[in-house]
Amino acid sequence: MPRYSASTEVAATPDTVWRVLSDVEGMPRWTGSMTSVRIVDGPNPPDVGTAVRIEQPGLPLAVWTIDDWDPPRMFAWTSAVPGVRTQAEHVVEGADGGRSQVILTITQVGPLAGLLGALTRKRTRVLVDTELAGLRVRAESGTP
Repeated sequence: MPRYSASTEVAATPDTVWRVLSDVEGMPRWTGSMTSVRIVDGPNPPDVGTAVRIEQPGLPLAVWTIDDWDPPRMFAWTSAVPGVRTQAEHVVEGADGGRSQVILTITQVGPLAGLLGALTRKRTRVLVDTELAGLRVRAESGTP
């Protein structure tokens, strides 16, 4: 089961981080890891069951479905291709001094997860790290 997790401390409150993170269609404005994000089915703001179409550099177009939405603490979405289900989890925790700890985790499961994970390992790490860095900069700037 391939898995990659990265975290960073953000000099912003969890509520501020959540406002940035939960505007899923706005993600391309603050991260180079996504070129297009569009809700294709479900409510906006999103909730469990919302389907989101995401274009990312170096990866095929994918539809992700939100399977956990717990404001202002976390959300997770899942995308599947034959033989592999990928879940991306976004967690925001409070830290000392009005700061936040953000943890992003990608997990792949299924009979072809090992193979796909090996083929996409480097790209996945770059995209997760890019998203995390962009989120930190955007939340610290105070711009939602």
